[in-house]
Amino acid sequence: MADVSGLDTGSASASPYSTSEKRICLAQLRSERGLPDAALVDARGYSRFKHGDAAAGRRFAVALAALAAQRLGDRPVLATTSAFDRVPPAAYSLLLPFVQQLRLLRPDLQIGTFRITRRGVSNGDYSQMTAADRRTAIGAGDLSPERDVTGALVLALDDIRVTGNHERAMDRCLLEAGVGDVRHLYVVDAARFADCPQIESVLNEAAVAGAGDLLDIADGRRFVPNARLCRRVLALPEPELRVFVDRAEPALLGWLGAAVAHDRLAQVPAYQDRVRVWDAVTAAAGARSGSGVG
Repeated sequence: MADVSGLDTGSASASPYSTSEKRICLAQLRSERGLPDAALVDARGYSRFKHGDAAAGRRFAVALAALAAQRLGDRPVLATTSAFDRVPPAAYSLLLPFVQQLRLLRPDLQIGTFRITRRGVSNGDYSQMTAADRRTAIGAGDLSPERDVTGALVLALDDIRVTGNHERAMDRCLLEAGVGDVRHLYVVDAARFADCPQIESVLNEAAVAGAGDLLDIADGRRFVPNARLCRRVLALPEPELRVFVDRAEPALLGWLGAAVAHDRLAQVPAYQDRVRVWDAVTAAAGARSGSGVG
């Protein structure tokens, strides 16, 4: 394992660890207070990663690649991330730096990538759902690999494991598609909180109190917008949403408008009202500036 001695253990394990041959994780959540302030996976860094900070994501991806490199034999691998339809989740930003680092560490290893598509989106914030609601939100029947994966060894990257519902859906989807073996790599293992999975939302929100924090992430040199950022912007109270729209770059507003359309959020009950507010606020901003937004 990577040597990270000296890191503050805080409320999560500070050193990368593997819970089994099937699963590799960087941090284990131990307290309902959340992640520590100083660790390989820290509270602020993880929260910012979930909302588009690709610099934090790259740090996690490189660490995961170092662990994977030690555990893999010489069998070719295919890497993927949590499934999505059109708008990628935060976990998708792990894929490229993970593969790049793994190729550097294991030039002998044949490494490919593929995507798993998901039909539709969750009706609401998955991180705030109960275990029962999560089972309803995502099932193996909603997922499908985009390429032939028969006999492959798959490395599935994701940000967090809580109830294991998404992992089980991924496993079933991939094994039914003929995959030989699936290994899961997570930034955070929060499985001990499976009975209260809304802890995931606490971790997501640790560094994102409002519009100012989202704008700060978006101003970063390594910023990759994602589905969670889109939903978080929609969730802003209307006064804060106006601040966000007035200060955000036109390119980002255009991306957000496209994300809302691609995921058809205006047709998803949990987001319908928020999309109407978004449309009104962006239309007003466009009228003030003399040009449309989006």
